[in-house]
Amino acid sequence: MKTAVFVCALLLVATAHALLEVPLQKIPGGLNYRKFNGEALDSQGLIKPGIQPIALDMKGDAQWYGPVSIGTPPQRFLVLFDTGSSNLWVPSIDCPVWELSCDLHARYDHTQSKTYVKNGEAFSIQYGSGAATGFLSNDSLAIGGVTVQNQVFAEVTGEPGIAFLAAGFDGVLGLAFDSISVDHATPVWYNLLSQKLVPQPVFAFYLNRQNTGIGQGGELDLGGVDPAHYTGNFTFAPLTNQTYWEFAVNSMTIDGTTVCSNCRAIADSGTSLIVGPSKVVDQIQKIIGASSIFTGECKLMIGIEGQQIIKYLESGVTPTQACQSVDLCPGTYCTVCQTAMLYVQMLLANNATDDEVLKALETVCQYIPGNTGERSVDCDTVPTLPTFNVNIGGTNFVLSPQQYINQVTVSAGESICVSGFMGMDLPPQIGPLWILGDVFMGAYYTQFDFGNKRVGFATAK
Repeated sequence: MKTAVFVCALLLVATAHALLEVPLQKIPGGLNYRKFNGEALDSQGLIKPGIQPIALDMKGDAQWYGPVSIGTPPQRFLVLFDTGSSNLWVPSIDCPVWELSCDLHARYDHTQSKTYVKNGEAFSIQYGSGAATGFLSNDSLAIGGVTVQNQVFAEVTGEPGIAFLAAGFDGVLGLAFDSISVDHATPVWYNLLSQKLVPQPVFAFYLNRQNTGIGQGGELDLGGVDPAHYTGNFTFAPLTNQTYWEFAVNSMTIDGTTVCSNCRAIADSGTSLIVGPSKVVDQIQKIIGASSIFTGECKLMIGIEGQQIIKYLESGVTPTQACQSVDLCPGTYCTVCQTAMLYVQMLLANNATDDEVLKALETVCQYIPGNTGERSVDCDTVPTLPTFNVNIGGTNFVLSPQQYINQVTVSAGESICVSGFMGMDLPPQIGPLWILGDVFMGAYYTQFDFGNKRVGFATAK
């Protein structure tokens, strides 16, 4: 159930039993990956408290994530803090050579950790943007300045999907309920509580979508809420299901049209957009004049990751393996992708320039329709678009068009205005269900009150 685009972050070491603050930072929307920028580390490999965070490029829609460390000595990873799933996973050193997603990210090596305990149980979790497969392991986890002992997590050896291939994060740390934890692995949040590492059974997300400077990408507060990040009072909605953070929504309206009445929704930090039933979201997209943007995103991914893909093909993998790594095989567009990759291999064999090879890779983008579900609008129309209104518990939460449309720069002088809505029909046992992702949570500081089984929203500063 996860979608699209991502970030880079810095850990603020806090004392045990105090509110744990994990600053979250972001890079532009689209498909990006950045290596660590040489942060100052202490003797244990953890970021020193008080150092300056990474400078932010605050354009476009984004996902928010931050660092954790696993093992002894610590191995550092960037993880997506995801309230829409419950497991912790990171790429494994045991990833096969043809898994390009693993090659682009930090990998856990259990042979280098003194606190590693073998588990070995098979693991597989499905997201809307692809699946992660591997096996379970057990080790210590450092997060927010405290250490969780005996954390069960997955070492992932398979990561199909463009979203994982191009993501800036290495893995995922789930913050949903243990009832949906794959293999019944105890979630990190439950261990933080049982090991008395947080003062209250509450955590909250501040996702800053404004260009306010260094270190202001956002914050995950573990163990409480931070009044510095919201104004006014919280509106609370009791949970209707303890799987995801699910609650009732009275209505959703746009331009006088009610698109949801007495419906269910989840607050999901791991989804970039607002997601709803396809037919209903199609209606919203028509109201705001949105159309497919997959070709532009695909070209952006080629522009950013093209050199790495060339090296990947030069390593000798087959065209099918190359297409599997970007989640196009098996599938409707597998043949198109295989043909393009074969052509690339021929170009490489004939000493083609990188520019020639990159143009060949872009042929994949030209012939694949907009199957991601994301849409764009004419940037000139944004000021005239209607507001989107979500009524929760009798309180009307309003999103302006500037809040639900994200302007993404794809090249010098060229931008795409991305719709903050996406259609997705969830399996019958889950849906119909709305997902209020980062577009909504960026406007409203979101409190996840585990103790009282409720979600709270307040206007974000």
